[in-house]
Amino acid sequence: MHSLERNIFAALTELNYLNLSRNNIYELPKYLFKKQRQLLILDLSHNSLIYLSPQLFDQTPLLWQLKLGGNRLYSTTNLMETLKPLHYLHKLDLSQNKLQTVWSTETSVNTTPSLLKIFRYRNMGINVALADGLNYIIKLKPENYEGDKLNSIEINLSGNRLREFSLDWLIAEEITCPFEINLENNLIKNMFALQKLFSTTDDCVREIKMTGNPVECDCKFAGIYSENYRSLFNGLQCVQRSTKIITDLTQLELNDLCAWKPVMCPSKCNCYTQSEFLQISCKCSQHIEQLPRPEQVGLKSSVLDISDNNIVVLPLNTTFGYSNVSQLNASYNKITDINITQLPPNLTVLDLRNNRLKSLNDEFLRTYLNDSTTLQFLYLSENPWYCDCSAQQLLYTIRTNRTRIPDIDQLLCENLQNVTLLTANLTELCLTPINVEYYQRLIATMISVSLTIIILLCIIILFYKYKLEVKVWLYGHNILRSCIHECELDDHKTFDAFISYAHQDADFVNHTLLPQLEQCEPPFRVCTHERNWLAGAYIPEQIIESVEQSRRTIIVLSQHFIESDWARMEFRTAHQCSLNEGRARIIMIKYGEISNSELLDRELKAYLDMNTYLDWQDVRFWDKLRYAMPHKVGRESISNMLAVNRRIYVMGQFEMNRLRVERA
Repeated sequence: MHSLERNIFAALTELNYLNLSRNNIYELPKYLFKKQRQLLILDLSHNSLIYLSPQLFDQTPLLWQLKLGGNRLYSTTNLMETLKPLHYLHKLDLSQNKLQTVWSTETSVNTTPSLLKIFRYRNMGINVALADGLNYIIKLKPENYEGDKLNSIEINLSGNRLREFSLDWLIAEEITCPFEINLENNLIKNMFALQKLFSTTDDCVREIKMTGNPVECDCKFAGIYSENYRSLFNGLQCVQRSTKIITDLTQLELNDLCAWKPVMCPSKCNCYTQSEFLQISCKCSQHIEQLPRPEQVGLKSSVLDISDNNIVVLPLNTTFGYSNVSQLNASYNKITDINITQLPPNLTVLDLRNNRLKSLNDEFLRTYLNDSTTLQFLYLSENPWYCDCSAQQLLYTIRTNRTRIPDIDQLLCENLQNVTLLTANLTELCLTPINVEYYQRLIATMISVSLTIIILLCIIILFYKYKLEVKVWLYGHNILRSCIHECELDDHKTFDAFISYAHQDADFVNHTLLPQLEQCEPPFRVCTHERNWLAGAYIPEQIIESVEQSRRTIIVLSQHFIESDWARMEFRTAHQCSLNEGRARIIMIKYGEISNSELLDRELKAYLDMNTYLDWQDVRFWDKLRYAMPHKVGRESISNMLAVNRRIYVMGQFEMNRLRVERA
């Protein structure tokens, strides 16, 4: 037969054993065995199969034995994809094909090669239907079927084109005793193992058949020899590279394989070559002073084992020979932090199990996980990982790179019970960046608004408490003058004007100046020392109070004024008050001729030089005087008394006359 119809076996739903061997079948339909859920043994040997459809065995989960020998299969990747559904596969025959390796290359982009995994589920226990079917098969004993050992694993890779074989494949497949691996008649030159495989017990039946291979027993074979794996290779003949003499492996000594010089190895360490690597084991050495130079053995990479020590900090990658390490086992130490300056740049395997790591810095995560194309496996279990908001980047990174962390399910959060880094809820550990940004903005806005309201309230309170002082200061500094009226600043003042004059000019003041000011419309309230001062009171204090409680100070400048000390004191007080408030409060009236100007003090002379004054002889004198007086706006204060230190001393004659009129 060359091909089969898709539904040819559709009616055979309870089929256990199917033999299609020794035909010329070159292709099998995708759903050929769709109804064969009870199929246990399938023989497709000695046909012309080049590849298998990826979904060929999706509906045959109980398949126990598969014979594919004598075909033309060459793609390990195709085999890996096709055989994944076979959870109970124990016997696989791939002999006499064209396989070149047991490594497969995934079809997805940017993936690293991986070992062919087809026996992952063999320890799940025997399905009831599978057990019944196997018993039936054993009783029938079909041709060429050896089913006496149900638990044994048999893999036949003989007669292919394999050039090397790693015993680590058995560990990756979790293959334990009993097993039989047939690698006969291939092109295998090198056998190696990077990890210790099995405990040597008498009840463990295991065998690896290697006859018919040009195995070279040299330094690369020394690792297997030193781990006492010789019992696996009964009758193995080695071809010595130097003499080309076939020699039985059991007859060789370790020195015959590799003449390693102990002086080349660091103290307290054990060194040997294995496959393409220099193996350096420094377990329980506590301190490493130097590493052997890889070029001394013609290798470019090293495998360094410094586990089971008390190492707290790894050596710098500038340590001699350390940069050539490609696989580093630093498990079971006391390492608390990992820095990229402490790690070799070309690591493919890094083991950090059972240390004191609580987190990994962002630089390490970026360099050795996100950006790295060389690191294949990273072991991190048995560390006290701390899961909180700061571990967010760690959680994202290990979940993104979970395929490179074989023990990811065992990374427990120390601060959370029964929670792993893989199952930790990110939203519970920390708010998302969007929420964080939102709450930060909300809090910032609330704080800004609150501060603004508080500041405004404080400004309002202070303004109402010190309203006058604020207006005076603003007006004096020429700020917002258009919004401030002079009447607002002087609203608390008792008098419109205080007249400062020498007593010789009292007749002019009392009979000419006062009547014009007090009897005009509207009338002005005027303070003079004759009417409003208390006899016997302290004169300087009353001068100050008269100036401060008056909106203007009228200076009757005459020769007598210049000669009066008290009059000049009144001017200086008014002038200083005007300077402090930044407003023109002095109205200067020149009365009569000033014959002796030399008596003018410097301050009064400077004022006269810088400011204009009213001349009594001016025809428009009264108009100019009223214009210089405060302009009346709104209701006037009813108080007409001079207060000194909050005590009212005198009520003037004008006010007395006014009261009499109101009473009448």
